[in-house]
Amino acid sequence: MSDNNQNQQSQNEEKLYAGKFKTVEELEAGYKSSLPTFQENETLKKKLEEVTTVPADYMNPSDIEVEESRASALKTRAKEAGMTQAQYEKFVRSDKAQAEQRKQNFEKLTKEVGEETLNILKDYVGKHYPKELQENMINTFIGNKEARTAALNHRQQLLNNQVPGMNKTSAGGLGYRVTDADIRKAYKAKEANSGDMKARQHYMNLLSAKAEQDRASA
Repeated sequence: MSDNNQNQQSQNEEKLYAGKFKTVEELEAGYKSSLPTFQENETLKKKLEEVTTVPADYMNPSDIEVEESRASALKTRAKEAGMTQAQYEKFVRSDKAQAEQRKQNFEKLTKEVGEETLNILKDYVGKHYPKELQENMINTFIGNKEARTAALNHRQQLLNNQVPGMNKTSAGGLGYRVTDADIRKAYKAKEANSGDMKARQHYMNLLSAKAEQDRASA
């Protein structure tokens, strides 16, 4: 084929922009018409990432105050469950609402128990539980009616089983004086019957009586 024939063929072929449009104007018009679709696709892509991606760290909702230790625990649980940021925020709100409900219920129960009974329980717990457990035990007795009743009954039983003369010293040979032998005997009985609360309390009462006697005679 001669050069003239090739040039003629090239002139007859249409020049297409982007392999589709004949003119620059058509190319621009095509771009403008496809732009909304492109933007919509980008928006959908972003939303898809939001609902499917587990973030490296979760952001707490700005309108909810969460203690640092509590937030750390919630984030750990959320990460283990594979929650997204949106799911985590819903999780935090739900946890906060439940905490507020528990607080309201506890305050209601505290009022129902009454100040007098609450003071009795505090006295009972202070005498029979280590300091580290006292707050938890008070909360348990407030929230659990059966446990509260058992504690009050036990306290009354202890009062009924006080060692005779435990608050007295042997003035002129009168009254009951606790000796080391009494304590050793009570200790052996307690150890031989570890499940016997009466034997255990008898031993504790003797210890208290002995300590008071020692203070009185000092």
